[in-house]
Amino acid sequence: MLAQGLTEVTGQPFIVENRPGAGSTLAAAAVAGAPADVYTLFMGTGSYATSAALYHNLRFDPEKSFRPVTQLNRFPSAIAVEAKSDIRSLQHLIELAKAKPGEMPYASTGYGGQTHFAGELFQMLTGTKLLHIPYKGGGPALQDVMAGRVPVIFVDLFTLMPHVKTGSLRVLAVTGANRAAIAPSVPTAIEQGVAGFEVTAWLGLFAPAGTPEAVVDALHRSVAAVGRRDDFVRRMADSGAEVVVSPPSQFADFFHREVALYKRVAEASNIKLES
Repeated sequence: MLAQGLTEVTGQPFIVENRPGAGSTLAAAAVAGAPADVYTLFMGTGSYATSAALYHNLRFDPEKSFRPVTQLNRFPSAIAVEAKSDIRSLQHLIELAKAKPGEMPYASTGYGGQTHFAGELFQMLTGTKLLHIPYKGGGPALQDVMAGRVPVIFVDLFTLMPHVKTGSLRVLAVTGANRAAIAPSVPTAIEQGVAGFEVTAWLGLFAPAGTPEAVVDALHRSVAAVGRRDDFVRRMADSGAEVVVSPPSQFADFFHREVALYKRVAEASNIKLES
């Protein structure tokens, strides 16, 4: 969507090259070594921030090898239970977890991923201890929660909503700073007393380190022009995302805070990955 819009705004072709793997670090490595001429850019995700906190032997510096251009969007995340669950609220979940430390399982979409970090941060902030059950993706995790095999899941809200609408799942809280546009009646975890619990998925555009500030600013203006389009905002909303398009300095501050938070969570929770 962004590549198409940038092509139209700038008159220059933008081509997407997918390089999945290793929590976005394979794609990042390809861009980190590219010339700082804005011919090669990196679209990172919230998972890239967790990877920056976990991988220690990369061929590049996850923070210093790039110039942040803009946070393109954010995807609200959430905590949910099976619709018929006896867990009726976030505070009820906290009470049950404290009553039986280490016994209540929670599902995430993968070890070392953003939903895993969300679960560990939740425990740190609430003084609870849950049992982490990592899955290979959201689909299998949701199936086990809906079947009652795992009582709680941390996952992005958009993935949950079809199952909420069919009455299979109930959302206890969203984990952003504000309520989500696609579920405005669901309170945030912060509203429910879990101060500091802010975890959202996101996409952000990076350029190689050394890219001139004027060039980065020009690229940001082009992205902002796309981001203001009604059709772009609407298509993002259809995929569960809220458009952000923050300035480079603001995105840089946000990204460094994300990495610092995940490093703190990884150390406190002993989350480790082999690079």
